[in-house]
Amino acid sequence: MLNIKVKSLRTKVLILFTLSTIIPIAFITIIIISISNKSLDNSIYHQQQEIINRVADRIYLSMDYTRNLVSSLARQNYQKMSELKIISTFTDILKLNPDIMEIVLMNARGQEVVKISSKNGKCVSQKNLMNRKKREEFYEAKNKNYYISPVLFSALRLPYQIISCRGNGNVLLVKLNLENIWELISEIEIGKRGYAFVVDNTGILIAHPHKERVIAHTDFANLSIVKNFLNHRKKTSWEIYNDEKGERVASLYGTIPELNWAVIAQLPYSEVRKPAKEMIFQSVLWSIVFSGLFLFLGIKFVSGLLNPLAKLRNFVGKISEGKFDTRIKINSGDEIEELANAFNSMAESLRKLEELRQDLISMVVHDLKSPLSGVIGSIDYLLSTGKDIKEQKEIISIIKNSVDSLLGIIQNLLDISRMEEDKLELRKENIELKTFLQGTAEQFTLLTQVENKQFSVNYEGAIPNLRIDSQIIKRVLNNLLHNSLCHTTSHGKIWLNIKNINNNTIQFEVEDNGSGVPEEYKTKIFEKFVQVERKRAHLRTGTGLGLTFCKMAIELHGGKIWVESPCQPEGAGSKFSFTLPIDN
Repeated sequence: MLNIKVKSLRTKVLILFTLSTIIPIAFITIIIISISNKSLDNSIYHQQQEIINRVADRIYLSMDYTRNLVSSLARQNYQKMSELKIISTFTDILKLNPDIMEIVLMNARGQEVVKISSKNGKCVSQKNLMNRKKREEFYEAKNKNYYISPVLFSALRLPYQIISCRGNGNVLLVKLNLENIWELISEIEIGKRGYAFVVDNTGILIAHPHKERVIAHTDFANLSIVKNFLNHRKKTSWEIYNDEKGERVASLYGTIPELNWAVIAQLPYSEVRKPAKEMIFQSVLWSIVFSGLFLFLGIKFVSGLLNPLAKLRNFVGKISEGKFDTRIKINSGDEIEELANAFNSMAESLRKLEELRQDLISMVVHDLKSPLSGVIGSIDYLLSTGKDIKEQKEIISIIKNSVDSLLGIIQNLLDISRMEEDKLELRKENIELKTFLQGTAEQFTLLTQVENKQFSVNYEGAIPNLRIDSQIIKRVLNNLLHNSLCHTTSHGKIWLNIKNINNNTIQFEVEDNGSGVPEEYKTKIFEKFVQVERKRAHLRTGTGLGLTFCKMAIELHGGKIWVESPCQPEGAGSKFSFTLPIDN
């Protein structure tokens, strides 16, 4: 078995040696790759973003030029010009601007007056004039001075736009051919296999290096990068996704002002990652050089680690044998020392827990034995003697008191357990506080008189009704009052004060001039099984669960409980206070 253990430890050491080599390699490689990837991505990203912005600006300037041209033409006073003059002017415009497919002049009622179209390099005056007063390009321009239509497609599936502008009693309309954008997009070079394309505000393709895709009226709205554009999500890095062909690509976009179009650059992801892969190889190569140093440091580290681990193993073995007084001291200045301190804290907790277990057994046995002895003795006495009815009642009363005491101990244990598990449900009811306290005060007054002590109840302020679990609060008061009774000498005084605090809280105070609570017990007297000087048997008053029950019961009602006890001078006594909220 010894050899196996030694072998197992050596195996762990070898694993640690291996890790001491792998970790620095991985660490350095990851850092270099991360920095290189980020720098490379940023460089390519900003480069392509600049290309996109230039393309977007060129498209915008072209559209802005056409818009200004239409605006200038619309301001002409065509009412003073002959139809031939208008046709001549429009023809000249079409010849100078081959991207304009058609120019239409409409009167204030939307009726077309002159329509000139450019077909196959020839300008033709159209005779099939129509009324456009109900069409968007007329009434939008008439009402808002200016109108630019969404991207439209001709019968040949070629994209175009309508631009119209209000003039002097008329509206001028032009149809703008968007095929010139195709040429612009075709000129863009992005890497070896990358390209750019343009979509409108619905994701429909406007321009693409492959013109047949535009003619096919391709919808790119489902592409990840187009979704980002449509949802106005601007990213500062690449968008990585599978394109319409299923190829992994890196993409980014830029918007065209006013038109709400997007110019999108797309590059195969493998092409983006190629320089990074070359850097990875070099990074791994250089990392191996440094791994020797890490390996040496790892061996030194493990050598210093084995001895403290052996000490910890022996220490844990002693703890498992129940030797909770054992302590370990390791001054390594690292996590092993922290672990040793944690083990020492664990051993101390186990020692206290064992002591608490032994005390609990002793207290519970003693407190259960006393009432049971009283019950058994009283029953034996009844069975062995012939007593009259009066004496039998007195003995039965003693039996009942013993049983009640026994039941109280058991009830405290059960209720504390339920409250710790959040299983105790309060049975709240509205009670008249003075009536509720009257019965408790009368019962306790009789007890103080028997023991030649004084008891009084004092009220301060208006005392409203409370919504509480009366049985639990009654047990809290009985616990506190009986504690004062037990720790107050003959002729001592006990007070129960009830105060209204700001009309939102009722404060109960159980005060006495007894022996008081030592300073060191004030913070832990509400803990389970804690009693003041509990190891002196003649001062014991119970299992030490009463105040724990009080604390948990009051907090369950939304209140708080505390103790005040100056301890000096002798006979200064103690004051246990708790609050209950007024339920409005």
